[in-house]
Amino acid sequence: MTGFNIRNQSNVANLQVFVSKYTNENGSDKWYQVPNDFASAAQYHWNRNGWELVAFKDLETGVRRGWYLNCGNDTVAITFAGFNQDLGIVRDASA
Repeated sequence: MTGFNIRNQSNVANLQVFVSKYTNENGSDKWYQVPNDFASAAQYHWNRNGWELVAFKDLETGVRRGWYLNCGNDTVAITFAGFNQDLGIVRDASA
């Protein structure tokens, strides 16, 4: 399954994520709580197959940060480590 697997490994307790739906019109581009692990695909996986905007926000402070990422035909595992950090990215990852 192509797309993005996203988890939160930061100290931001109320972290949410938004993934655009340019490559999957049936997907959702609403804000969702970011899980801390890859335990449930229904919570961490976004089914996409190309360039998308992946953005994070802290509900308490309103701080936001986003990246344009291309998953292509792979599954890309994204680990959010904090707003002052780069993303941890593993291409062709399986949870």
